[in-house]
Amino acid sequence: MKVFVTGVGGQLGHDVMNELAKRGIEGIGSDLAPEYRGVEDGTAVCTMPYVPLDITDAGQVHRVLEEIRPDAVVHCAAWTAVDAAEEEENKETVFKVNVTGTESIASACKELDCKMVYISTDYVFDGQGEEPWQPDCEEYAPLNVYGQSKWDGEKAVTKLLTKYFIVRIAWVFGANGNNFIKTMLKVGKTHDKLTVVKDQIGTPTYTYDLARLLVDMIGTQKYGFYHATNEGGFISWYDFAVEIFSQAAQRGYEDYDENHLQVLAVTTQEYGVSKASRPFNSRLDKSKLKEAGFEPLPDWKDALRRYLDEIEFTK
Repeated sequence: MKVFVTGVGGQLGHDVMNELAKRGIEGIGSDLAPEYRGVEDGTAVCTMPYVPLDITDAGQVHRVLEEIRPDAVVHCAAWTAVDAAEEEENKETVFKVNVTGTESIASACKELDCKMVYISTDYVFDGQGEEPWQPDCEEYAPLNVYGQSKWDGEKAVTKLLTKYFIVRIAWVFGANGNNFIKTMLKVGKTHDKLTVVKDQIGTPTYTYDLARLLVDMIGTQKYGFYHATNEGGFISWYDFAVEIFSQAAQRGYEDYDENHLQVLAVTTQEYGVSKASRPFNSRLDKSKLKEAGFEPLPDWKDALRRYLDEIEFTK
């Protein structure tokens, strides 16, 4: 099998490439940069080939994929800066990347008759209520520009292809990029009190675990919509922050224990400061994964522990 991966400069694309390498599967990575130097220490993501690619250039997309002729494309490239997407000067680019770029990838996959994985988000729903969103639910009502662009990307895929996996995720963290965990660890060093929202509910997704699932998927023909986050129940961002600092303190960082750092739970309204509307309900029902025979992602607390190991967060 030959797999083409977009967005290898991001958290998920990086881990998908490494998962392919671990399994001895041929993979070709791509991103905007002329060359890819991997994670923060500058080491290469793996020894697999890399091709610079602007997914918004339809001609380039078709030429590159026609030359490579992959059996599957894992499309991780996306505009993911949710607040910045709300700025008027960015909106055209957001849709160009998340919609036009996705449509170009899907069109090339159709010509080559290859499988496509499209990474989507809980933001395609309205984020209201308390019931977990079902993967085949069609009650789309995005709250912001980012969510709308990802929903439009989903529509582009389903319009053009039948051999697709649309995988919605939430609260993503991985080694190669910024995320909530890195932010908490950074601000926790310089503050003795933090406020974190308690009324936005969901479950984190560790890209290392998700990459394993995605590579499992492309080895099958079990196409359709899926939801994939780590197991362990639904939590708030406040709960997540408390566990981050607890595990950090257990590793010997006294600055993060409850005697040195106070974490206060607040409502979204009390917190304020967000340009984009955020979903209160990011609960994603993942039962379809088991029904299809896929192995669920591990518990999020275990994922956090392994992530701290991966970034070598130790005394």
